[in-house]
Amino acid sequence: MDLDHFKQLNDSQGHHTGDEALKVVAQALLRSVRSTDLVARLGGDEFAAMLVEIDQEGSSQAVHRLAATANAALSAYPSLSVSVGAARFAYPTPPLADMLQAADLLMYRAKQAGSGSLVVEDFPASGFDVA
Repeated sequence: MDLDHFKQLNDSQGHHTGDEALKVVAQALLRSVRSTDLVARLGGDEFAAMLVEIDQEGSSQAVHRLAATANAALSAYPSLSVSVGAARFAYPTPPLADMLQAADLLMYRAKQAGSGSLVVEDFPASGFDVA
C-alpha cells in the first residue's frame, strides 16, 4: 500500500503533517486486521499487511476493507489516497522477500492505473516470475 500524492503533502504542508497522515493510516490498519495478521510500514509512505491462513474470498474482502479503512483515515487529508497491490500465494508460501517483491510490483501497477486503485493477483507457491 502506498499513499498517493504524499510528497506533495509534505512539500505543501510540511513533514509534521505528513507524519500525522502516516500515523493515522498505521493506526487504522492496525485496528482493521486480526491478531494473527501483521501490518508494517516499509518506509517512506509504503505499508504492508500480511494476512495469514485466509481463503481467497476472505482475502479479497480484507484487502478491500484495508484500502477503504486507509482511505477513510485519510479524510482529513483530501489530497491523499492509497494505491494497493495485493499478492495472494498458495501454500507453501515463497520467501518473504519474493512475496514483498510481487506485492510491490502490483502496487506500482495500481499507481499506474490511477490514484486510489487496487490490483490483486494470485501466484502459485513457487516458480512465479514477478518481473
